[in-house]
Amino acid sequence: MFTIITICKNCASTISNTIENVLSQNCMSEVEYIVVDGGSTDETMKIVYSYGDKISKIISEPDKGISDAFNKGIKSAKGEIIGMINSDDSYLPGVLKKVEEYLAEYPEVEVIHADLLLLDGERLLKLLKPPRYWWIPWRMILFNHPTTFVRRHVYDICGLYDSSYRYSMDFELFLRWIKAGMTIRYLPEVFVKMQVGGASGRNIYQGFKENLRAQKRHDFNMPLAYFQFLLKHIVQCILDCKVLLLRGVRYK
Repeated sequence: MFTIITICKNCASTISNTIENVLSQNCMSEVEYIVVDGGSTDETMKIVYSYGDKISKIISEPDKGISDAFNKGIKSAKGEIIGMINSDDSYLPGVLKKVEEYLAEYPEVEVIHADLLLLDGERLLKLLKPPRYWWIPWRMILFNHPTTFVRRHVYDICGLYDSSYRYSMDFELFLRWIKAGMTIRYLPEVFVKMQVGGASGRNIYQGFKENLRAQKRHDFNMPLAYFQFLLKHIVQCILDCKVLLLRGVRYK
């Protein structure tokens, strides 16, 4: 069985698209679909409940953040393979079938991940891939979280998301998987379309700090970690300046 988890809060404008996308996936395995809501005050839950028993389990209550919401979904999951797709993202057609076939062929693989398309509405911003050079993933693991599928026992062995991380909880967990020696494979194809503007995207600099804390926690090379931390700040500052300049030109 697959378990797919969607977390949401006040996502009335996008939740239906994500639900329809998950329900449209075709594979031989049974698919358990869990929606975890953080206490929406808009029409989100009215939309979610309208799908009736097509959604296997609905949890709607205040939470302590994204990590807490993820963990509620994982604790409720019955599936052998667990994936997460957020409330404004979507899988490409046939993704669950590809995952199912791959993990059946390679039973030793415990985690798989792939590429994603970053969109602003219908406009493609970029194709996000893992780093190409061996020393980057060695010292700073970069997975596309929505494209990741995990065998259930990985969470049993390594634990759930650390709720002390508000924006880099997936980064810290990936480091934990690497440190524990989980068998991880990258599939060089697109699994997900993701909309720009998520919590991590809105809090980039805080995310950088949490990345650094996670690297220190897991005994990574700290001089290199600090170098990456400063480099990412410089690059992001340049990008922010470009955005401000473009806005200034646009409004003249």
